Amino acid sequence: MRVEGRLPRWLAYCLACLFLWGVWGVLAKVASGRMSPKDEQILFTAGSLPVAAAALWRLKGALETHRIGALCGVLNGVFAGLGLIAYYVAMERGPASVVAPVTALFPLLTVLLAATFLRERVNRFQAAGIAAALVSIFLLAS
Repeated sequence: MRVEGRLPRWLAYCLACLFLWGVWGVLAKVASGRMSPKDEQILFTAGSLPVAAAALWRLKGALETHRIGALCGVLNGVFAGLGLIAYYVAMERGPASVVAPVTALFPLLTVLLAATFLRERVNRFQAAGIAAALVSIFLLAS
């Protein structure tokens, strides 16, 4: 999986994501003192359009047409957009040093939903991690 002396490609993408989302979090806080959360979301979407256009260009305009996949893709946009508005409101009203890590715990809900609806198993060690993450929310918010 690893080429000698190089990061695996997936890890390089993870690190790029970490960097880009880290910068996004700081920019969200800077913007939150200067505009409304709704305005932030609109401008965020405007900034996302060139990225979506580039992705569509790379696909040569051929989107997947599976009904469930397409519905989930659209719903992802709806939930992400609404979540971002909530994130921007939280940034406007709270410290970035707390808002960012607390909202970054969203995978906890993903794990619980996957266990409930996709019948994915959570072992004891993972359950302990979930419990620790839940405690961290209260510690960060104190």
